[in-house]
Amino acid sequence: MVVIFSKDLTKTDIDTRLTLPMRALEHIRMPEGENNASVSCRYSNDGTEWTFRCYKRPNGHPKPAFTTGWLEFVRAKDLRIGDTVTFSMQEDEAGGGGAAQYTIRAERTIRLLGTRIQTAVPI
Repeated sequence: MVVIFSKDLTKTDIDTRLTLPMRALEHIRMPEGENNASVSCRYSNDGTEWTFRCYKRPNGHPKPAFTTGWLEFVRAKDLRIGDTVTFSMQEDEAGGGGAAQYTIRAERTIRLLGTRIQTAVPI
């Protein structure tokens, strides 16, 4: 499993779209000449499948983001500012170039007796 990115959610991520680091585009197969692609992934806590549209600007700085489908995920999982989302990809061990298998995980940091603990966001 390759971690593509992990980030603490911001207000923009919760209210509008999930902004992605530029390096994430190396792992998302976007058709040549296109500026968006559907990305299907499994939620690690319960195995449900979610599909997000990965969009990048056609001109200038690409500034990639998950748009369509993302806010439904945020609401369904009750994600909050400060929660951590990790997006990973299963490596193709056979090298067959098949469809990538993506996973998304969400964690919440809580304090317990002064100790920070990361726990999976409830299903």
